Amino acid sequence: MRRSRILVGLLAVASLMMPTAAFAHDPDEDHPGWYFPSPEGQSPNMHLLASSERTKPLSTYRNSDLAFWGRVAFAGHYEGFRTIDVSDPENPVVLADVACPGAQHDVSVWQDLLFLSVDAPRSKPECDGVATGATPGFEGIRIFDVSDPARPAYVGAVATDCGSHTHTLVPDTAHGRALLYVASYPASAFGTSPFGNSCQRLNPDGTQGHSKISVVEVPLADPERAQVIAEPPFELRDFNNVPGFRGCHDISVFLEINRAASACMTEGQIWDITDPANPKTIARIQNPNVEFWHSSSFTWDGKLVLFGDEAGGGTQPRCRTQDAPTLGAMWFYDLASLDTLDPTVVEPTLGSFKIDRLQGDVANCTTHNFNVVPVKGRYVAVSAYYAGGTSVIDFTDPSRAYEAAFLDPHGANTWSSYWYNGFVFTNDSGRGSDVMLLSDPLRAGARRLPHLNPQTQEQRLG
Repeated sequence: MRRSRILVGLLAVASLMMPTAAFAHDPDEDHPGWYFPSPEGQSPNMHLLASSERTKPLSTYRNSDLAFWGRVAFAGHYEGFRTIDVSDPENPVVLADVACPGAQHDVSVWQDLLFLSVDAPRSKPECDGVATGATPGFEGIRIFDVSDPARPAYVGAVATDCGSHTHTLVPDTAHGRALLYVASYPASAFGTSPFGNSCQRLNPDGTQGHSKISVVEVPLADPERAQVIAEPPFELRDFNNVPGFRGCHDISVFLEINRAASACMTEGQIWDITDPANPKTIARIQNPNVEFWHSSSFTWDGKLVLFGDEAGGGTQPRCRTQDAPTLGAMWFYDLASLDTLDPTVVEPTLGSFKIDRLQGDVANCTTHNFNVVPVKGRYVAVSAYYAGGTSVIDFTDPSRAYEAAFLDPHGANTWSSYWYNGFVFTNDSGRGSDVMLLSDPLRAGARRLPHLNPQTQEQRLG
């Protein structure tokens, strides 16, 4: 035990980093004697610091995504969202739990504004609206003022076709605005709602009805004037050979290199976003091993792009003895080599990773939401795996990626796991929001950020 305590202390000292405005102090500096046992379900270098229990009782409750601004984490869930003060990682404090139902509440934040995705029809965009079931209703983006994170205030909303399953924030401060890339797909068909949004797989003449994103412009000084300014189309293949069933699930952008990586169910795409309101496809990526293109990210040097496969749709077991080691995996590509638009060409990969911790024949398990640790000299990712909890992956050699750390707690159903300023934060439908410490040299020198929307990378590591 004494040797373990000394080892953890040494690893913490090795990982010291300069503080920035995001945190006033270095967490390891305040706790040089942290010691943790290593029970079954976690690696010796991964430690649960604290949990913020989920909102309950709510029958439809599910946690969704996370965003960070300074010392506040914004945690979406199907019944609304929470604002959590994470200044002290051992004692996160819920500042507000906003009741505002609307699946699935993908979340992003910019300055004093928070954006939520709504992907199920509501009687109106305000929080007191109700689900309309099969009747067309509002779907799209909700906007909140979070200048006081303890008292978020509803500002307005923008309706988008087929709703907003996810969205990606594209800040454009030079023009005093934030753009939102709204991703959706026609899982259901709806006629035009009173709010102007509709959703069709095929037009009446049989042509494609929905193979696009919506670009929402939010004037930062007047967010109530937010509106859809473009609906760029993208050539895609039908998912599961269902005519017209096309769309993108999740999009990541890297502003400095003017690229986006879009996971579009049947394929991955790379977009040129030099003109951010009009992204253009420059590569279409095919991989027969991927069942459902779900998530994406870039390495912080802009050289590699990562795509995640949500095999089984996030509801089925994919970490069983009989499952292939590539089913539901994370895939690594050399960004510079992706130069073909031919949808029949299978692009070569650099490698893949999937957890090898079996989760049984019932528990859902697949790669889900992830990001890359902002550290120079190596490639490290943090990813959620639903029932498989959270994994830290070293893919410095993408052909030999391995699990460097993990925490697979009892009752895990982890939707999002992200690295942010020295800690791993999760949003988990079974547990709430967990804060974890990685005590490992892999984290040494990781850069701190003033804020983080995990799908929005702004600058390369210098």
